[in-house]
Amino acid sequence: MPAGRDFPGTFRVLKALLAPYAPRLHASQDSETFYMLDGEYVAAFKRKVLFGGVQIRRAYVSFHLMPVYTHPELLGTVDDGLKKRMQGKSCFNFVRPERELLVELSALVDRSFDLYERLGWIK
Repeated sequence: MPAGRDFPGTFRVLKALLAPYAPRLHASQDSETFYMLDGEYVAAFKRKVLFGGVQIRRAYVSFHLMPVYTHPELLGTVDDGLKKRMQGKSCFNFVRPERELLVELSALVDRSFDLYERLGWIK
């Protein structure tokens, strides 16, 4: 692994961002390299709604946050530094923990949880 990359450490830090919400969500994956949390079953989607998760990949650690896909307005106040980490519409990639970005990502997770809770997608 090239210098400056800490995938296991990054995974642990990103997973910890989801820890406060885990008691009210359902873990569909929980291993040393892949952690995924789901909300409630939503009839309109005919399945449980995905909330977010973390996965170690070959070149980075991915942090998935589905609320920014379903409700892109959540990204309205997100700084360009965090937006540069985005791949696709709901994934943020990291090679090491970066405090400033993690603080902002944590706030985004909080807003996302609040929104899904108001929608009834989280009990």
